[in-house]
Amino acid sequence: MLSKKWAQSGIEPSLKEMMKDPIIELIMARDNLKTDDVWQVVQNAKQQIEQRAA
Repeated sequence: MLSKKWAQSGIEPSLKEMMKDPIIELIMARDNLKTDDVWQVVQNAKQQIEQRAA
């Protein structure tokens, strides 16, 4: 059984915070990704979600 500690969610970091994480930066560099590339995908996904909701 899970302890109560794991049964509740806490405050999640924002995507902006996560993108500045050194581990994430290393993974992106390994995968030949730039921050702007990832943000473009995020923006495209956001636009698609907004269009579907309209």
